Amino acid sequence: MKKIGDLFDNSSSNLSIDNLKDNYGEYKLYGATGLIKHVDFYEKDKPYIAIIKDGASVGKTFICDYNSSILGTLQYLEPKESFDFKFCYYLLNRVHFEKYRVGSTIPHIYFKDYSMEKILIPPKAEQVKISNLLFNIDNKINLIEKEIERVEEYKKGLLQKIFYFRWCCFDFLC
Repeated sequence: MKKIGDLFDNSSSNLSIDNLKDNYGEYKLYGATGLIKHVDFYEKDKPYIAIIKDGASVGKTFICDYNSSILGTLQYLEPKESFDFKFCYYLLNRVHFEKYRVGSTIPHIYFKDYSMEKILIPPKAEQVKISNLLFNIDNKINLIEKEIERVEEYKKGLLQKIFYFRWCCFDFLC
């Protein structure tokens, strides 16, 4: 058993999108909805996990690329060396952050609170196996979702052709 605080180093950002309106560059800037824009600086030079700490989506996590930054409504979570990065990401997605929410108008979560949650951690070799399996399942799900979208677009095209054909025939008969 480990506490979440034993798995991660955490840090905050004080970046605001309002202060970066005229800043453009090659480095990614993430917000609560994902990639917001590209700016001319970065705060982290290696991949990390971002967690939304303020707002309606508190507790949502996502992986951010190296040489990037986050807005102040998010927090950096960097797994410590002895833990598998992807495993830590999947593990965080299993935590129920709702119980750590405070504030009614704008909900917040604080690392000092959820860092105390205890979770069972397997040895690193098993973490790698588990995270690779989950990663492969995620990739298959994404491929299936793309195929579903493609088939739905094909269906829309067929329906348009059917209704166009019926309209032309109706117009021809009149």
